[in-house]
Amino acid sequence: MQKYLKKFVLSSCLVTAMGMVSFTLAQDQAPVRAQILGGSGGGFQPGAVMGNYLYLPAYQILSSLQVQKEVNLTEEQVGKLKEIGKKFQQNAWKQQPQVDWTKLNEAERKTKTEEIRKEYDKWAAESKKLTEAARKEIDALLTPEQLTKIQDIELRQQSAPMLLYGYNNLSEKLNLTEEQKKKLSQNKEEMQRKLAEIQKEMSAIQDKANRAALEVLTLQQIIELKKLKQEGFRTLANPVQLKKKD
Repeated sequence: MQKYLKKFVLSSCLVTAMGMVSFTLAQDQAPVRAQILGGSGGGFQPGAVMGNYLYLPAYQILSSLQVQKEVNLTEEQVGKLKEIGKKFQQNAWKQQPQVDWTKLNEAERKTKTEEIRKEYDKWAAESKKLTEAARKEIDALLTPEQLTKIQDIELRQQSAPMLLYGYNNLSEKLNLTEEQKKKLSQNKEEMQRKLAEIQKEMSAIQDKANRAALEVLTLQQIIELKKLKQEGFRTLANPVQLKKKD
């Protein structure tokens, strides 16, 4: 079981790396971009320290405990990285303006949009400066060997998947031979085949666990579970409400 889980996790990293690459390339302006263009002012902010999870500008890859171990970070270095991340988050965070667009006419919406765009450009420039400052702090904190290892890991985790999936015409830009392209295609097909096999086995394991879970219940509990399912499990979200119902 552990063997299959390990394979599944490692293979999944390749599948998700494309998204990680896009995120890494957008890191410099991600904090202000999210505030101006996304959501309602909340959400993920690079540079924040949330619980034991570390967010860093420029070196987001160091949020992974596995990467920290592979790079041989000391506890002292991890502590200082958290301080850098926290300082970046505090300085870069800007609350997204709250605008009720429904109350504005077309001309007012156009004016407000332009105001926000100018503010965004200003914040983006500030964020870029903060990111560069944080990068310098991290570069000074890490040893040359650690920085080299980080570059190697980024190449393996981010650039290699881009090559594997033919992103941005890398094959042509690197002038790969037909033989090299053939090997890449074979590697991708083999990975996808193994992923499908693992997914099938994982689904079977999950189904077995689901059946075992139902076997724990009494007939009356199964009837109640079916009723709750039909109700959309609304009562399960509130134990007090469930108690009142009984």
